[in-house]
Amino acid sequence: MNNQTKFLLTKEGLEDLKKEFNNLVNVKRTEAVKRVAAAREQGDLSENSEYTASREELNMIDGSNASY
Repeated sequence: MNNQTKFLLTKEGLEDLKKEFNNLVNVKRTEAVKRVAAAREQGDLSENSEYTASREELNMIDGSNASY
């Protein structure tokens, strides 16, 4: 069974998606990794809300990039 859905895009729409993807992978993910590292350096991770939030953001970014 094929569960793939096809979407029609304009050239402009495709370019917008490529730009958004590039920004997500090269800018936002890099920033999230830095925030995770900085939060990790603060010590006890079990009570560190900044670490938890940073990890959740990184997981969201990585999850949305699963097919690249």
